[in-house]
Amino acid sequence: MFDYAKLRDSLFAILARLEDTVRGTAAKSIGKTRTKLEEEAFNLVVLGEFKRGKSTFINALLGEKILPTAIVPLTSVVTILRYGQKLKVAVHYLSGRIEEVDLAALPAFITERENPQNKKGVKEVTVSYPSQYLRGGVRIIDTPGAGSVYSHNTEAAYAYLPYVDAGIFVVSVDPPLSKSEHHFLKDVRDFVDKVFFVLNKIDQVDDNDRQESLEFTAQVIEEEVGAGKVRIYPVSARRALEAKLAGDDDMLARSLLPEFEKKLLDFLAREKGQVFLGSVVNNLLKLICDETISFRLEQEAIKLPFEELKMKIARFEQEMEEIAKERENNQFLLKGHLGKITSGLDEEIRGFKKYQLPRLEQGLEEKYGECVRRGSCELREELRQFVFESIRETFTPWRKQIAEKLSSRLEDAHGEFARKINSIIERILILTSDIFALTLKPFTSVEGLGRKSDFYFLLQDDPVGLELIQLAATSAIPRFLAKKMILKGMKQSLTELLDRHCGRVRYDLISRVNSTIGDFQKSLNEKIDLTLAGIRVSFEKALALHREGKINVEKSLGELSLKLDSISEIHSELLHCAALIQGNGTGRDREKSLSSPRTS
Repeated sequence: MFDYAKLRDSLFAILARLEDTVRGTAAKSIGKTRTKLEEEAFNLVVLGEFKRGKSTFINALLGEKILPTAIVPLTSVVTILRYGQKLKVAVHYLSGRIEEVDLAALPAFITERENPQNKKGVKEVTVSYPSQYLRGGVRIIDTPGAGSVYSHNTEAAYAYLPYVDAGIFVVSVDPPLSKSEHHFLKDVRDFVDKVFFVLNKIDQVDDNDRQESLEFTAQVIEEEVGAGKVRIYPVSARRALEAKLAGDDDMLARSLLPEFEKKLLDFLAREKGQVFLGSVVNNLLKLICDETISFRLEQEAIKLPFEELKMKIARFEQEMEEIAKERENNQFLLKGHLGKITSGLDEEIRGFKKYQLPRLEQGLEEKYGECVRRGSCELREELRQFVFESIRETFTPWRKQIAEKLSSRLEDAHGEFARKINSIIERILILTSDIFALTLKPFTSVEGLGRKSDFYFLLQDDPVGLELIQLAATSAIPRFLAKKMILKGMKQSLTELLDRHCGRVRYDLISRVNSTIGDFQKSLNEKIDLTLAGIRVSFEKALALHREGKINVEKSLGELSLKLDSISEIHSELLHCAALIQGNGTGRDREKSLSSPRTS
């Protein structure tokens, strides 16, 4: 049975044993793997409107007053809480500068009062803290509240949606779920697979009002996620925080937070860890494969006469010069694929705009006619809302389709590049085999386009000055002319919105493709470098031992045999870990979970 905590501890133990066995580049890789195992980034984002008690709720989870909870709203700065042995606050500026500050100074960077409209140019603030919720790479993220009086705060809340791995959507008993929260939830569902719903501030109402608020909130949320699929956790974050600070278990139980905490910890332990631990195991299996060959190669090199060994090493390095040229040519190949992907995307966007603009304009004219026939007094607002909804309905499926197309094209490019990298590794290993009669299986993989992106739709843009001028001007002219001007203005807005969002889609997808190709290229080149490093370390060790004399050679051969035995045992343990992970049944269930948001 898959037990995340137990398996993670086992991998830490394996890493400790490997640290005593491997060397050089492999030792650095072990360090990176340890860091990854300690700090795997899983974004648990707390979402909701301004003044729902999100910061107090996070403080209650942590059991400490970390985040400011003043009545003034947060600015457009995201606060990221991550695990650390001690409390530390770091301010990351847009310029790239990082400044460590005291916790007491935190409000100066993340509240609207002390940093209005983020005049200080803060990108984000990270708070390191030793909490059980932040172990295993979980990052709790406090976003500015949507729907505050400051539009830039709402934009920041929307902007972080693509980075959400799981969300906690916080509402409160008073006031009840608002229309703007309902709209925000619709946008959250486009990005987030797992959402927990928390009804905060239950200490402010009696039991009857609490139940009424629960039923109302559930009814509204179920309109989006489906009847019977919502569980709402009533809590008093304020009371829970006071209880934890005072060590009062009875008060903590009355806050109802422990019930939610149990569910959250179970989710973090079981669902998020499986894919992550599988990745760690696969990386370690690759590293063990390379180290096994390196040790065996060293054994064979030690046995060769000194002069013969030097001659074969020189031959090996000559071949590597040719391989370096081939690697450089492959970089140009991948850049060529990127150019084709970009031109293909531009063609797709032109075709999309050519087809959709007439269709959207026709729909707008039909909506206009329907509004005029029934004598609508809110013509401008109805048409404006129609334009926004039409753009949303048009872009949401197309965005997914175009991402899938680019993902397929990118995987084709990756596949060709991976095959060439494999070919290089095979050539290196064939050369090694010629010298020492050893082989190494190449290890590469084709990675698809990531699901998360920097792109988001903030469709409800605030009216700009020009829009306000049009509203004032139309009130002073004949009504039938004003209607026509409204329709003309909305058609112009429709065209502008279509162009704007096409531009956003293009920028987002090209950025993602560039990032993915860069990461993939780096990953595969690292596999070549690791293979070469293992071979060269073996050569260096063999040469050094020859210079030291026969006694040291025999001693080293014995040590190498012990290390190979140890690696063989670790290899068996990792295969057992892989079987435990794969046996937990991700398959179709996981695919299904990604196709529709899950709630608890």
